[in-house]
Amino acid sequence: MPSDATKVALVLIALMHAKSLPGVYTLRSLSYFFKRYNLHEPSTGLLEASRYHSRVWFDDLDLNIHLNNSSYNKMMDYARIDLCTRVFPGWQYRHKFDMCLAQTVLFFKAEVPRFSKYTITSRIFTWDDKWIWMQHRFSIKRKVRPVRNALNVIQAAELSAKEAENTSSEPIRDEDVVVEEEDEDDIDPIEAKAPKGNQGNNAMNTYTQANFGGHPNDAIAEVPDKLCCIAYSRMVAKHPKGKTIVPAKLFEKMGHKEAFEGEWEQYRVLGMSLIEGMMKIGDPTADVHSSSSSSSTTAPRRIVNPTRARI
Repeated sequence: MPSDATKVALVLIALMHAKSLPGVYTLRSLSYFFKRYNLHEPSTGLLEASRYHSRVWFDDLDLNIHLNNSSYNKMMDYARIDLCTRVFPGWQYRHKFDMCLAQTVLFFKAEVPRFSKYTITSRIFTWDDKWIWMQHRFSIKRKVRPVRNALNVIQAAELSAKEAENTSSEPIRDEDVVVEEEDEDDIDPIEAKAPKGNQGNNAMNTYTQANFGGHPNDAIAEVPDKLCCIAYSRMVAKHPKGKTIVPAKLFEKMGHKEAFEGEWEQYRVLGMSLIEGMMKIGDPTADVHSSSSSSSTTAPRRIVNPTRARI
């Protein structure tokens, strides 16, 4: 029989890796269907985004102690299911079709630090006669720091220059005039804490907390969330008999309507222009001209796609 210490250690390990225990993924995925089982109309518009919130836990960490690559894809699964149950309510058990994933592309911009909260903003990005592309943006809250009100500082500097000969007050320092921007890659949300106000004066405390600083020229800055990763998912709607459902017809069948004529097409064309350019990056099947040939009439050379080569 294991000792009490061993039992406690096993329980702690299980709790720290609760999200990766057998059956948790399936139960968590099914929970979105149960949550919106009675939803008959879309709760999210076709061109609207949904937000999925999560936190980096022990079973999400890699050797660099931040969100690992596999967790990005796992959490994208939850975000996709959450979005689909909002946009296509009852798509599996009522309308009898499947949303099948064909491809994911991820571009990493910054890390998602250990134990930090993050948000996945998902939306339908574009589509064609077969595929539906979804976009997923992983973001975290930025560390808010005081920003100097440049106009007030300049006016104070001009007044100080005029009275410099007749006053013994401390001149305006250079660091009070220069506004330094934070390097977003240096922001650690784990250590981000709002500065505390000075004690004694309630009015001063309120001002300090509202402006996130103690300097009289501090100004409030609305800082957007920090983008850590942007990903794209290529999906297809499949009939039980294996036939592909055209996305435009699917949207109309699920009850989505355009706000004005041509809205969907404008949105689709704009998104598709980005997707087509992204898919050309590093495409090994693209036609390229040999740089060693001096003739301009040389036929293009096609590179063999190694992923399609037979072994």
